Amino acid sequence: MNTIVKREMIFDNIKVESKEKTEAIRIISHLCARKNMAYELKLIDAFRRRENLDSTGFGGGIAMPHARIRGLSDPVFAVVRFAWPVEWEALDGKPVDLAVVAITPEEPEKNSHLPTLALLARKLMNEDFVYNLKHCTDGNQLYYYMLQEMK
Repeated sequence: MNTIVKREMIFDNIKVESKEKTEAIRIISHLCARKNMAYELKLIDAFRRRENLDSTGFGGGIAMPHARIRGLSDPVFAVVRFAWPVEWEALDGKPVDLAVVAITPEEPEKNSHLPTLALLARKLMNEDFVYNLKHCTDGNQLYYYMLQEMK
């Protein structure tokens, strides 16, 4: 699991000035691209195309934005905790304060990440997991909690 959950992909106390999903997506894309994961504009486009199909807001203050990127060799997962809630059009209508991000290869032959993605989706439906995730005190605690839970 060390290859999936990386400390440098845990972002805490991220400020989204407009509190809107489009601004949050831009910031998430910037954070992930800054780490050489993909080009920022490519990510913005892929996340927005996915959001246009249906909102990735799970409810309970959680969103799972995801994008498929052509040419990406390995999946990238990130956790972004916002400084204040963002309007995300979640299933329960409540704003989102935590995004668990998945960027995956577009090519079908590179789908080895699907079991991990499924595990993550199941975890995000578990109230105890979400509660504990949201109540981590800082980025380090978020990282170690994700490492522990995603075994």
